[in-house]
Amino acid sequence: MLGAILLTWILFGTVTTVRCQGTVCQPTRTSAAVAGPHKMAVFHSPTACELYRQTMQQMHQQAVPSPTQPAVSVRKEFTYTCQESEEAL
Repeated sequence: MLGAILLTWILFGTVTTVRCQGTVCQPTRTSAAVAGPHKMAVFHSPTACELYRQTMQQMHQQAVPSPTQPAVSVRKEFTYTCQESEEAL
């Protein structure tokens, strides 16, 4: 007899690095290893995952000015998603 399959929810995060000049931003080349998706956390329910995803999405990372080009800044944009999985907690 097979046991019940317990579903979990996994929060994944991906990173995009952008280079901005004023308000115009362009994605930069980012390796797949850096960009992700990266497994961030595992939850018992979609509601718990979504709540944590919203909290993470609200955190902002400030832009870092270029030391050689004052009009240019670099920042990382984070995208978080919840996905259903059959992975055990």
